[in-house]
Amino acid sequence: MLGLTATVMLAQFGAEVVVFDTDVRRRERAWLFGAAEVTAEPVSGADLALELSGNAAVVQLALDSVAVGGTVVLAGSVSPGPSVRLDPQRLVRSLITITGVHNYRPADLRTAVDFLAAHHSRYPFGDLVAGVWSLDRLGDAFAAARSGVGVRQAVRPGG
Repeated sequence: MLGLTATVMLAQFGAEVVVFDTDVRRRERAWLFGAAEVTAEPVSGADLALELSGNAAVVQLALDSVAVGGTVVLAGSVSPGPSVRLDPQRLVRSLITITGVHNYRPADLRTAVDFLAAHHSRYPFGDLVAGVWSLDRLGDAFAAARSGVGVRQAVRPGG
């Protein structure tokens, strides 16, 4: 969901977004959310690489994919995982910036909600939600999420 949201927001603001994903279903969705190119193979020479999955192998691909002067933003690595290789000489000589993003300010959430409200009819965000659950069925919502049915499940307070 983060990847699709980042794709559509960047594309909407004029970026040429290239999405790399090994999963064919996620690649197909990326086209619907404004990707200019979608690939199952790693891309090199990017100005910006956003890594949103937290998968160590993908983090490594992001680090290896940026061009001279490029930036790597890591936002998916929020849980302990395997280490990745970092080549200090390449970072220095290629002027690569690495930054991590964790937690969001209230203003960031407002920007995201405003964006979704303004663009929800143009992009199929609603298709990403597989089920709507009441609070008294929260356990069922979590079970559906773990099963992989749909990208997200929704919980509606009050039924």
